[in-house]
Amino acid sequence: MEAATLDRGGPAALAQSVREAARARSRAFWIVAGLTLLAGVLRFATLGVQAYHHDEIVTASRVLRGSFFHAMDAVGFSESAPPLYYALAWFWTQVTGTGEFGLRSLSAVAGVATVPVAYLVGVELRGRRAGLMAAALVAVNPMLLWYSQEARAYALLVLLCAVSLLYCVRALRGGRRRDFVLWGVAAGLALASHYFAVFVVVVEAIWLLRRRGRASTPGLGIVALFGLALAPLAIRQMSYGHAEWIGNFTLGHRLWETAGTFAIGETTDIIARPQRPLLVLLPLALALASLALIAWRGSREERRAAAIPLSLSAAAIGIPLVVALVLPSKDFLLARNVTPALLPLLVAIAIGLTLPAARRLGTVLGAVLLAYSLGFCIWASFAPDLQRPDWDAVAAEIGEPEAPRATVTWVLGEASLRYYLSTGAIQVIPAEGNDWLVHEIDLVSDGKVPPPPAGLLGPGFRETSRGEAGRLYIRHFELPGPGLAPLRLRELREADLNFRNVGVLLDGIGPG
Repeated sequence: MEAATLDRGGPAALAQSVREAARARSRAFWIVAGLTLLAGVLRFATLGVQAYHHDEIVTASRVLRGSFFHAMDAVGFSESAPPLYYALAWFWTQVTGTGEFGLRSLSAVAGVATVPVAYLVGVELRGRRAGLMAAALVAVNPMLLWYSQEARAYALLVLLCAVSLLYCVRALRGGRRRDFVLWGVAAGLALASHYFAVFVVVVEAIWLLRRRGRASTPGLGIVALFGLALAPLAIRQMSYGHAEWIGNFTLGHRLWETAGTFAIGETTDIIARPQRPLLVLLPLALALASLALIAWRGSREERRAAAIPLSLSAAAIGIPLVVALVLPSKDFLLARNVTPALLPLLVAIAIGLTLPAARRLGTVLGAVLLAYSLGFCIWASFAPDLQRPDWDAVAAEIGEPEAPRATVTWVLGEASLRYYLSTGAIQVIPAEGNDWLVHEIDLVSDGKVPPPPAGLLGPGFRETSRGEAGRLYIRHFELPGPGLAPLRLRELREADLNFRNVGVLLDGIGPG
């Protein structure tokens, strides 16, 4: 009967049905829908604009380049993370391809989906206003935007940890078997996306066991099965020492960088930029003020509600910190590794900003924090200094080698440049003992730097061209005539190119 009515009414009847469906939804529903749309615009509008960065190259060219079984095997020897993201990415890219937009779109979808989950977590803890604020903070958080545009597992990790928190809170309050099971599945999948999920999962498991006892057994059993299945892979990957480079940075530096990254995203080491403490001060001060409101104006119930996400954040950062202090050889504390702490922290901040006893002040603080975060997201989406270096443009600028060539650049840029060159280039390791002979040398610096000192490249090399690729600057040197000259590898590695570490990429070349 309804279908017949629609057929008779035509477009007018359809429009009326849409209006009735819209009116049936609450205002909160449409606000969350709008925030989710905003998150989608921020994440998808510039998704394919930036070139792949170092770790993304590993995903695109090493893990996903062959069959599904090759991908899973590659995770075992080339990664220090579990296989869930790579398994999903393999199937995803069978449809979308492994181009920047296609591969990254999996993370973007996960990042967008996190917004309504954050709303539900806030509602469970402190009601609709807290949920809306949590969804808004997640939608415009610069770090969550960055990893929603990264071909790695972090956006998926945040989403699964958010779902795990949601069902943990529901299980604590309602004690329904369904919630325990769904918590176990979400927590297990979070473990299968990144090992650092274990710190929040363990805390949630302790809460459930203490508050609900034997009723939590189904969920705990599921998590235990995931843990047992992942343990052999984790042991194998740890034996390769892929994450030991983290200890090259001081622990204090990484702690400060974590605070800054949570506030304004990856704007320092990962993109070869100095820290920006002045840009971090305002969002950090606003976040601390919101947490202070909980202690100052919050009721006992509100403090208890905020304590749940805050304790998860503390565990996600504090436990790796203690491990790093006690066992320096197991120091893997890094901003992106502790992303499970970020969403619970944003939920706690949302609770502080929506306290009834501090509504006016909380509204002002929240509006400033959201405006700052949104403005920073837009700025970072278009400012080359806040983005991944444009190695695709570098490859286009230097082109194919006409003779044996060395490209001297950032160590973390070598894999990306090699990917975009497609010339069979090789990365020269520091211990390489061959005497390499070249005809061309390209110096790729972070911004313009002074010309290289006399003697750095060796006699005979002359600058023949220069160009720009985003914030990167390229100087091209050649020998006159067809001759070759020895490459001064050690001296070039010490060149001042505004990068922390300098590496050398070779193409069209063989050892002397």
